[in-house]
Amino acid sequence: MVGELIGSEFPDEIITIGGHLDSWDVGHGAHDDGAGCMQSIQVLRLFQKLGIKPKRTIRAVMFINEENGSRGGKKYAELAEKNNENHLIALESDAGGFAPRGFGVTAEESTIEKFRSWLPHFNPNTISYIKKGGGGVDIAPLNRRLGTPTIGFIPDSQRMFDVHHSPKDVFATVHPRELELGTASIAGLIYLIDKYGL
Repeated sequence: MVGELIGSEFPDEIITIGGHLDSWDVGHGAHDDGAGCMQSIQVLRLFQKLGIKPKRTIRAVMFINEENGSRGGKKYAELAEKNNENHLIALESDAGGFAPRGFGVTAEESTIEKFRSWLPHFNPNTISYIKKGGGGVDIAPLNRRLGTPTIGFIPDSQRMFDVHHSPKDVFATVHPRELELGTASIAGLIYLIDKYGL
């Protein structure tokens, strides 16, 4: 499932953000990965609500089959290659709907340093670091097939394995404020990438 805001200046440059719809059988998949899906959708909604018209196309993708073969991510990359799409960068949220802490980036060192220069734009109680190396299962095929740089959103991991792939991965365990802080952090980084490029 795909939703997008078409870029006003560089519509052929695509910034992809996403999560995956499928979950482990024993829970609802609220953190893994309903949270990532909702954050991706909400980034588009925030742009709309604030009247921000992106320069580049921002695409939210709800991948399928991450838990059992990652065929959704593989197919998405295959179609992107077939359609000759230019994916500027891709971000995945797949580590739960917990308080934001940082981002992991797989890209050229100059891009990572540029992103680090943006850290003052974030409250240090939310995003305090940008580290080298990151992405996600769903967006890894874009990196392998097209060389697309990737970003993994990193929330606080202390409680993730209390719920991960367990009957406790239910909607009641997602704190709305933590989910919103993660969404705002992702939206902030996407805004900066859209505005300044890589």
